[in-house]
Amino acid sequence: MAGGLSARTKRKVIPFEQNGQFYYRKARKYVESNNYIDALSFYRKAVEKDPDNLEYRLDLAQVFTEMGYYEESNQILLYILQRDENKADCYFCLGCNFLGLQEYERAKECFEKYLQLDPDGIYSEDAEDLLDILQSHEIYFDNDLEIMLNPGRERLYKLANKGKNFLDMGDYKRAIRCLESVIKKDPSLIFARNNLALAYFCVGRLDDAIRVCQDVLKEYPQNIHANCNIAIFYHEKGLEEESEKHLQTILGIETNDPEEIHKIAVTLCELKRHNEANRLLKRLLQYKPYDIKILHYIAVSYFNTQRYKEALKYWSKIDKIAPNNTISSFYKRLTRAIMTNEREFSEISYHFQVPYEEIIYRIKKINDLLKLPHKDLKKRWNSSDELLGLLKWGLELNDPSIKRAILSVIASFKDEKAESFLREFILKKSVDDELKREAVMLLKQMGAPEPYIAYLDDNIVQIKIDVVAKNPPGDLPQVFRDVVNMAVEMMKERYQEGFEVQVREIWNNFVSAMLPYGLPRIRKPEAWAAALELYYCLTSGFAVDKMELAHRYGAAYSTVLNACRRISLTLLENEYNRVTPYLQ
Repeated sequence: MAGGLSARTKRKVIPFEQNGQFYYRKARKYVESNNYIDALSFYRKAVEKDPDNLEYRLDLAQVFTEMGYYEESNQILLYILQRDENKADCYFCLGCNFLGLQEYERAKECFEKYLQLDPDGIYSEDAEDLLDILQSHEIYFDNDLEIMLNPGRERLYKLANKGKNFLDMGDYKRAIRCLESVIKKDPSLIFARNNLALAYFCVGRLDDAIRVCQDVLKEYPQNIHANCNIAIFYHEKGLEEESEKHLQTILGIETNDPEEIHKIAVTLCELKRHNEANRLLKRLLQYKPYDIKILHYIAVSYFNTQRYKEALKYWSKIDKIAPNNTISSFYKRLTRAIMTNEREFSEISYHFQVPYEEIIYRIKKINDLLKLPHKDLKKRWNSSDELLGLLKWGLELNDPSIKRAILSVIASFKDEKAESFLREFILKKSVDDELKREAVMLLKQMGAPEPYIAYLDDNIVQIKIDVVAKNPPGDLPQVFRDVVNMAVEMMKERYQEGFEVQVREIWNNFVSAMLPYGLPRIRKPEAWAAALELYYCLTSGFAVDKMELAHRYGAAYSTVLNACRRISLTLLENEYNRVTPYLQ
């Protein structure tokens, strides 16, 4: 009787959908108890339920700041300022983030802007104190007195940091060019020499990598980074005794510097000293409790010592911090499969990436998805975040062609989620500027309102684009007239009246923009005509089947896409009417 009553009661339960305020209150409680990971989850939910509530977004940005995710916080703050430029608190938060990023001039600008907008605000005393510190150069002197006194050395530091960024992005050849240039001018920059050794190692120049380390250690035998690097290089070369000697040197050095502890811990990971790595990583976590890569390293160290429950705990933390990442979720599935004897145990790499076989599988899956009809792909985009997670993962690969294809697909959805994604993408410091310019082009094509706030050339800028029609000279090679005439002829009967003027204007602008640099070599006019029609469709908001379009012109699909991309990028570069610093 009681069981039947219970069953009937359950059937009558009506699910209750909570509003943004409910999740916001829960998030605030977690903040009060310093549980930022769970606070993050509930703030995100509050923003999802009430996306127009700027207070929710501001609190979310502040949690990111507390967790050390300064760039993610800045993306939210700049989003808010685009909707309410007088939101003074945003400028104070931006200033704090720039302090965390060691961009002191920008921090100073933001604190001054905050005091200008709200001189008696709740953060006014803090802002004044921080400005006093910045203006008295205390932070600068603590950071590096020599940089302040020597502008030429400052330029070399910037170039060396650029080389380090290329190294982090996996662009090893450009990293080597940058770092070699720096060291040639100033060999005393030891951090640049250590990074050059790593870059050599990453391209297979093992002997060159060892030579650079040996040169550093002759001058500085206790240098932690050089000892760590050469221990890995000797291990790779099979010289275990030499590797162990340098490892013992490292372990004998007392340090409380988080960066040095990080370097030693990663070296232990690379050398598969799992238990020693685990102990040091947990010490490092005291300094950086929310760093995804450190959490992943700890999880792997537990996994490789077959302590699966502990590994799952750390991967679950990553899931909460970065819910659309597909790396921790992969390893959680793998771990559970081993725990239930569905898979056999074998050690995994510490690299924050899925195994090689899974990379190949995912690349194939992305390529297959990109071939789907647009309506099927958009259905997947709208139904869940699984596709978004996979595409985000693809953008981390060191393959420009895959990245471009993914950005184009995301832009083709032309919805708020796609626009938000691209706006966040162009604010990432770690993304190559050329790729960000392509994303700006895609925002323009999908009709996203200007200005676009982007991180370009080491500056936060706002971009407004105006199209100015230009006429190329009359003595152009005939093939350039053939292209536009062919496109117009092929497009007749399929487009409304007035299309011809716009198509000819696009082509004229493209040719005029190319003239100072040299006109492209056109071997197949049909491919360029198809590309011209495709660009017209994309910028006009018309649905277009790219494969069918290429077939209609008798041109190769990849050739058409490359030509369209060249038209787009050339026009974008030429159409920048104003690129201005955003925070000044």
